[in-house]
This record gives sequence, structure tokens and C-alpha cells, in this order.
Amino acid sequence: MSKLHKSLVVAILLTGVLVGCKGNVEETYVLTSLKGAAAGDVVSIGFKYSFDSPSIIGAANNVALVREGNRIEFFIGDGLEAKLKGVEGKQFVIATRKYFTPYIHFVVDYVQAGSDTIMVGEPSGVKLPLLRPESQFTAPEEYVVVELNKITSSALTLKEIADKKFKVENAKIVAEQVGGESKLVLKLKNVGFTIDEPNDALLAVLKAVMNENKPFNGGVSYGSMLRSESARTMREKMNIGGDVKIGYILFGGNAIMIQM
Repeated sequence: MSKLHKSLVVAILLTGVLVGCKGNVEETYVLTSLKGAAAGDVVSIGFKYSFDSPSIIGAANNVALVREGNRIEFFIGDGLEAKLKGVEGKQFVIATRKYFTPYIHFVVDYVQAGSDTIMVGEPSGVKLPLLRPESQFTAPEEYVVVELNKITSSALTLKEIADKKFKVENAKIVAEQVGGESKLVLKLKNVGFTIDEPNDALLAVLKAVMNENKPFNGGVSYGSMLRSESARTMREKMNIGGDVKIGYILFGGNAIMIQM
């Protein structure tokens, strides 16, 4: 089946769903590209757009990142990560509404795969990050430069970064089992740090960095070195130096941060 034929079939299915639910064909979600929707090149009543099998590069709880070429946009929806996992490997359509504040993003109304329609809807409590073009961003002065290659899981070297915010370049993000849980780990040359990040959007960005095998460039903060037996075990057996919090990430041409 050609791409055009597929798109026509999808558009008919979307119209049918909406006629059945609301009896109003004017509510049709316009099938388009991410650029067409985000840039406003394609007009839709109510700013309703749908996307055919978009490329999900990272998802966490209620937030997903969608890439089309160099364009990356935030999609949000209640339990979105879990619902997208249900359509992995399938052709699917995401029906959304376009919002403009704090910047353009998309709220997912439902996901459709074949005859299955998975309702999503707007989540509560999602906090989108601040975005600034990377070319216009300067890291705050409190993020200092440290000799990353000299940091190890040794208590002596960890004392050097205690209660500091520091810049990180060309590190890796990996998923590892730590203490019986799957966690994102920031990997420096000689030590790893588990990432303490509760924000769904920033977690989705971190997963995108990992999934696309991009280097982590940004700023992190390290608190006081934990001296518990479990922390010592992690340092000695797993080469984990403790937790770091993300201050900012450089990704997709933007500096991404929750707060400064």
C-alpha cells in the first residue's frame, strides 16, 4: 500500500471515529507532518492534528518527545508512555490538539492502531521545561568546570564535587539496574551517577539522549556524599558515586532546563 493510500485510509478512519463519537465531521483531526502542524503551514479547525506513526524518541510517564528530521516537539497525555508501549511495532495514529503556551506542544486525545482506539486525554501536573536556543545560552556562573576524568567512586575524589554544580561534556546516559531498580545513570569516564529527576519532560529528554546515542552535555549538581553502608556498597561494587540532579541539558539545538 502506498504512503498516500495509507494516509487516506487513516484520515477516513479518524473521521469515522469522530462522527461516531460526536456526530460532527468538522471535528476531524487533520493528518499532517509534524512540521505542517507545528509551523502552522496546515490549517485545522480547533488546532486538531493527527500524525501517522510518528518517531517517538523518548517517553516518560505523561510526556513523549517526537522527532521529524531536526524538529523535536513535546507531546503530553495521561499515562502516555505506557499507552505508546502498547502500539510499539504497529502502524498507529496519534490524534492531538495543538497548544501554544508556554510554547507549541501537543496534547494527545487518543492513539489509534487498526480498529483499537486508546483514549489518552490531558494529564494533570505536567511541567514543561524552559527552552532557550543553545546559541543564546550561557551556563550560570555557579556551574564550574571540574576535571571529569579524575572523578571516581573513591570518597576522596567525590569530596571534591560535594555540594557543587559542575559542567559535564560528552558523557553517556545509560539504563542500569541499581539497588533492584532500573535507573538512568550518567556515565563519566571512571564513575557513574544515578540521576535523581522527578520531572516527566526532563526524563523524556534524558531518554531521548540515551535512545539516540547522543552525548550528554549539560550541568549537574552533586549533594553531600552519602556514607551509609548501601552507598558504600554501590561505590565499591557498582562504581556508582551517588545521585546527581540535572540543571540543564543541551539537546536538539536548545538549552533545556526546569529552573535556574
